[in-house]
Amino acid sequence: MQTLKLIWNGLAVAAVLFMVWSVVQAFQKMSTPPPAPTTTVETQIIEAVRRINKQIFIEHYAGVEVRHLDAPGGWAAFLRNLGVRQEFLVLIRGRVPAGIDLSQLRSEDIWVSSDGRRAQITLPPPQVFTEQVSLDLANSRVIENTDFCPGFICPRTNLESFFQAVDAEAKAALVQAAIEAGILSQAARDAEAYYTQLLNSLGIAEVRVIVRGYSGG
Repeated sequence: MQTLKLIWNGLAVAAVLFMVWSVVQAFQKMSTPPPAPTTTVETQIIEAVRRINKQIFIEHYAGVEVRHLDAPGGWAAFLRNLGVRQEFLVLIRGRVPAGIDLSQLRSEDIWVSSDGRRAQITLPPPQVFTEQVSLDLANSRVIENTDFCPGFICPRTNLESFFQAVDAEAKAALVQAAIEAGILSQAARDAEAYYTQLLNSLGIAEVRVIVRGYSGG
């Protein structure tokens, strides 16, 4: 009987201790705040970079010569051989912007070391933002204006109508001139410098920025 009593007493003590332990654990869970969501360095970089969207690093300002010719057509086409024509030659100035389209950036284009001290980012190749090319008509000028065509045969083309007629041609010529002048290479160099500084500002000591198609390695 004495042995049985000791067993029951032991079980009772164990049960009380278990209850106390359970209450303590429950209290600790209630008093301990949930862990804050963690944000990786890669996520911070992607968010910081993509927030910029399309970034213009350089604008090329230049002038191109555009020629526009009106000559008789239809029944009067034979007059072309006689030199009957109306012709404008205009130096059109404009601005061509170039930079990086960051919407093309992928998560695999960013690498960060486990200690967060080194990072590499591979940027999309620079491009000309053709939709943002603008003509500076206020500083454009007529170089030649030849008119050997009677008004009843050739339309009286004023300068404003001429600019409207050659808008697309002039912008395409400005883009080509900017590319030949090295605007894309300069945009790549500027992008490397800018994003190196950006990643350094996030606390990354060693940064390597690669512009696809323009950087070695």
